[in-house]
Amino acid sequence: MTGISKKVIFTASAAVLFFVSLHFISAEEIYMEELGFVVDLPIGWDVMDVSETRYTFNDFTGDAFLQIKVYPGDTYESAETMFDEVGKKLQASGEGELFDYYGRQAIFAIINFASGNFQYRGYGIFADGLDYDLAVISFCSPEQSTKLNDYIVSALDSFSLNTGGRQLPGPVSTYYLSSYTEKDRKTAATVFEGESVIWQVDMHAVETSQTLIEREARILADYRPQDEAGVEAWKRFYRMIYRDCYSKLDYPAALIEERLSDSNDSYNTAVRLLDWLQGFNYSRTGGSDLLSPLYAAAFEDGDCDSRALLYTILLNHYGIDSVVMVSAVHSHAMGTADVPGPGARMRYKDKAYLVAETTADVALGQIASDMSDPANWVVIPFLEGY
Repeated sequence: MTGISKKVIFTASAAVLFFVSLHFISAEEIYMEELGFVVDLPIGWDVMDVSETRYTFNDFTGDAFLQIKVYPGDTYESAETMFDEVGKKLQASGEGELFDYYGRQAIFAIINFASGNFQYRGYGIFADGLDYDLAVISFCSPEQSTKLNDYIVSALDSFSLNTGGRQLPGPVSTYYLSSYTEKDRKTAATVFEGESVIWQVDMHAVETSQTLIEREARILADYRPQDEAGVEAWKRFYRMIYRDCYSKLDYPAALIEERLSDSNDSYNTAVRLLDWLQGFNYSRTGGSDLLSPLYAAAFEDGDCDSRALLYTILLNHYGIDSVVMVSAVHSHAMGTADVPGPGARMRYKDKAYLVAETTADVALGQIASDMSDPANWVVIPFLEGY
């Protein structure tokens, strides 16, 4: 990494405990009510301690940590000042680069520091704001850094400034995308119902999305899909991809919505989107076997996971509830749509979603008979807690 090189801060000392409202949005998504923050931590991470200005989480081994530290908004004049001054307090070392974190001047940093007799290495963001200044740091011991690097990066990337941030890329992905100094755009010329939908896709956005997918796939590989923890890890895998891609698909979603302006109901919209996705080329890539939904939309390419996620994201853009359903038994993923109409449905809580097979030319609501047992499917929602 190039850029400014300064000292940074961290302390792993225990915080003074007191009552703080922490709510679980889903199995692992934690909402910090006082400030509105949300984290969607890797499976097995939990609350370690909290204080009035600090939240600390760690993994089940006790080797990896995420800490959120909040300061009054007038504490530091800039992210650079914050990065410099808090680092001096602990004589920590690191280097970082400036980036825009949703309107806040911020620094993304690689850090090394000591606390007591322990050495740590990790990543952090230091963000300046009028309402509060913020440091979010994820770290582990140097001896565990190779093994746990994906986990501490993922934990940091799971942070959101508010619940709306659950539909925006995380701080790590935001920094990576901002670090490109030159544009790399390609023309996407998808065909929707015989009419070209032309737009310029940011290939750096595709690249950062695919990087996240591969990272999260490596984490997912550490879990057994048939175990309870494995099921939750699978859900988080898709949540992280959904979050990273949702806003990146705002523009193509709007262009396609123009073509759907004559849809007379939600069922018609769901059917027409499904017809489009079923015409994509089928391909897989990398260790994840999952192409970014952004790439899928731009180049009409992808496997069942890519298309199911894209289907759900687009329907959610149009105000139609949709969940993804995945099966380890069938090695398959499908979309769904909460719309009226005939066909097979997947029940989740108080809703029954029409199933949507994105890789075969079948009608909305149809599923192969040998795949129709609901017990073999896991439902993955994305809008819980809103």
